[in-house]
Amino acid sequence: MNELKRVVAICGSSRAGIPEEKSLTERMLENFLAGMNPEHCRIFYPHLMNISYCRGCYTCWFKTPGVCAIEDDMTEIRAETDKADLIILASPVYVDGFSAQTKVFLDRIISMLDPLITLDEKGHCRHSLLHSQSQKAVLISCCGFSELDNFDQIRNHFKAICSNLYWQDGGEILLPASGLAFVPRKYDEKFSAMQKAGTELWNDGKISTKTAKFISREMLNAQEYQSFLNPYFTKLRGKQ
Repeated sequence: MNELKRVVAICGSSRAGIPEEKSLTERMLENFLAGMNPEHCRIFYPHLMNISYCRGCYTCWFKTPGVCAIEDDMTEIRAETDKADLIILASPVYVDGFSAQTKVFLDRIISMLDPLITLDEKGHCRHSLLHSQSQKAVLISCCGFSELDNFDQIRNHFKAICSNLYWQDGGEILLPASGLAFVPRKYDEKFSAMQKAGTELWNDGKISTKTAKFISREMLNAQEYQSFLNPYFTKLRGKQ
């Protein structure tokens, strides 16, 4: 029996939410969701919402446990996140990590945690959840460079988030060389594989290693990618 009935996706691309010109991150997310069939699904675009930075006031820990002092659109996201079975973090790699739009969401969900420190099975410091729940998470990300190691920082961050929020790691969809997305139909097979990944998570509870590797495999080496993309960027710069 599938337990992923409620899905919440945070689409952290600063170019998402424009119907006539979808960002690559958004296209990846939509293909992944197309392979699933949740009863309830919400996609949030933080850059189009009123979400303030965390103030570090700790009101949500010591004065109103679980409730943030800031009254903005994060309240709506939290209402959905708290009930979600699956949380998808979809973000391009910006300066080696999550986009600012994604990070502000992550900072604000500190209110899900109890301030008292506990130790996990490895003796590592953690916080407990205020309300115990079983949730799964998936990372979806693209990067402008061609090598897969450019995802190392965002992958490590994602794994740390899963540990600290007690999210079960449901897998990763990583697409390097995002500059190739300008080429019509270049990534059609990979987009189909992203839909397959969604179906795998839906049916089996995880994305298969085979599918994840197909999506993330490098299509051009660094030198080939440089030779392909730089003339295009030079042309764009010349139009300024």
